[in-house]
Amino acid sequence: MEVALNLDPISPIALYRQIYDGLRDGIVGGRFEAGTKLPASRALATSLGVSRITVTECYERLISEGYLETRRGSGTFVCSSLPETDMYASSVPLAIDPEPESPMPVRLSIYGELINAPIRPPIPPELIRLDSHGPDVNSFPRKLWTRLLVRRMQEDPSPLLQYTQEFSGSTDLRIAVAHYLRMSRAVVCDPNQIIITSGSQQALYFAARIFLDPSDCVAMESPGYRFAGRIFSSQGATLLPIPVDSHGMQVSQLKKHSDKAVKLVYVTPSHQYPRGVALSVPRRMDLLAWAKQTGALILEDDYDSEYRYNERPLPSIQGMVPNAPVLYIGTFSKLLFPTLRLGYLVVPPAFQDVFTGAKLLCDLQSSSIDQRILTDFLTEGHLEPYVRKMRINYRNRRAVLVESLQRHFGRRVTIYGDHAGMHFLADFQIDLAEPEAFERALAAGVRLERVYWPACSEVERPGHVQFVFTFAARSEGELVLAAEKLARAFLS
Repeated sequence: MEVALNLDPISPIALYRQIYDGLRDGIVGGRFEAGTKLPASRALATSLGVSRITVTECYERLISEGYLETRRGSGTFVCSSLPETDMYASSVPLAIDPEPESPMPVRLSIYGELINAPIRPPIPPELIRLDSHGPDVNSFPRKLWTRLLVRRMQEDPSPLLQYTQEFSGSTDLRIAVAHYLRMSRAVVCDPNQIIITSGSQQALYFAARIFLDPSDCVAMESPGYRFAGRIFSSQGATLLPIPVDSHGMQVSQLKKHSDKAVKLVYVTPSHQYPRGVALSVPRRMDLLAWAKQTGALILEDDYDSEYRYNERPLPSIQGMVPNAPVLYIGTFSKLLFPTLRLGYLVVPPAFQDVFTGAKLLCDLQSSSIDQRILTDFLTEGHLEPYVRKMRINYRNRRAVLVESLQRHFGRRVTIYGDHAGMHFLADFQIDLAEPEAFERALAAGVRLERVYWPACSEVERPGHVQFVFTFAARSEGELVLAAEKLARAFLS
């Protein structure tokens, strides 16, 4: 351990006394706690730039006064019991009853004020969480992933442990992602257009940070994704809620905001969050035409399109027309496991440098080790069979939860959305307000997700409450039990 002491070489007080006072005041004032090992005299002398004799004399005096003790073969330590009286007055007063800390008189920035809200406390583990958007990590092929990791670490691991100059992501991973997107999502891109991010959340943040100034307008689906709304609002943007029906965002309603210069329009077209519908092809084309006409950018969040249970995955908006004004977002965190903080942005060529710069300033790089293992997972063909297996698992869990809710609630529950994804929206016809229903569910041991309506755009429907249900990370038994608990909570 190094010890920092303030020494003044031009002071009339001798260096020996300055070192002695500094150590003794640190011991009495609690900086050096009882049992703390101090550096060897030679090491301390070298770090302070003084002779070893000077330090040795200080140590010997502090030992004789009962502040330090030596332990054979171990070194010099602060005594566990200090002298009852001091030979010299300490320059560090001991606070018997310290005054309570006063708030820091530092003014937050506009951004700081906008995000300054209490963080939700940890959720008790005994609750059945139907608000958790992660995948089923217990079904993830951990042995395979470990084998890929061990293989790479047994090779020369030095490049994976160093800083990288590939700030937008490893070239090999971006090539693999470009191939995957071209085959599975009909995304048209060069690997250089891909920015590897720490999940889709960081991708959303970069887009908001780069394109939005305070009071700029962002259009988004209503109801919509809570964290997208919070990210846009954190930049001081004005949210324009656009209604959603069975065909997705109502582009005709978006066009009514012609008096506003909309910078971004945020959509989840493959599986709208939270209503679970897909944006129809005519509306996709209409949205692209509107964006080109107005100069707005489409932020396409394709967060779980791999999981469609009755039909093939839908092609992306990004690949529907040449030079589409689209920022395309995807993630492997939701697809594989949440602590794999790897997502991606596909950006038009003109924006490659600015997004790479944002990544560099934010966290320099994503984990080189994780990127390498994910590259191997993709290029060796492990992703497709894993997704096929999980598609069956999630389809079955969705069916179990839907059937359980319908068995208990009958016609009093309506399930919205396509047979797809890892969540659905349920509407309950009950005589409870939404806050009371939420609390009753919580008291029964089930945590639900409340619907987010940007800019307070909720349409009141007396006698109806809606909640988002996730099911991917829960067992079928837990889902059946959750439906029973909700029936008792809502109907009794």
